[in-house]
Amino acid sequence: MELVFWIVMGFASIIVLLVIVGFLSPRYAKMERTITIKATAGSIFPKLNNMEEFVKWSPWTEKDLEAKHTYSGPSSGIGCKYEWVGDKKKVGSGSMEIIESIENKRVNSNLKFHGRSDAEAGWTIVDNGESCDVTWDFKGDMGANPAGRLMGRMMDKFLGPDYQKGLENLKASCENA
Repeated sequence: MELVFWIVMGFASIIVLLVIVGFLSPRYAKMERTITIKATAGSIFPKLNNMEEFVKWSPWTEKDLEAKHTYSGPSSGIGCKYEWVGDKKKVGSGSMEIIESIENKRVNSNLKFHGRSDAEAGWTIVDNGESCDVTWDFKGDMGANPAGRLMGRMMDKFLGPDYQKGLENLKASCENA
């Protein structure tokens, strides 16, 4: 009986510890990846500022080839919107809309994941003369829930490889154009 007590106390201690760590974790999850592309900012920017172009190099397009894509608003720039519906386990469903567009420098978008909180993702282009550094960033509000905040601590592990793959796809698209 004493063994059962200590097992229950051990589980309870772990749960209390996870709740405390969750409450002490940052509310916002942030993540970014950067790649150097041998191309001009003027040739990279249109691939970021247009949702139909984004889908061509997006890492999630490869993950669910059966996903349905729809576009609305202007073809590029602020208000350009992309919606997708795919396999729940592969890409889920949601929308992405450009909310900021600074020619050859920055594109920022609002992400809405159905069943999850909203987030922002964007790209910054830094022209180095012969090449450009492109940074893809993510910022998501994980809310007040300690479980959500714990998930935020793992966002780099979850999204990082996809962001890296997407940037590699973008690089190939720009350098082989």
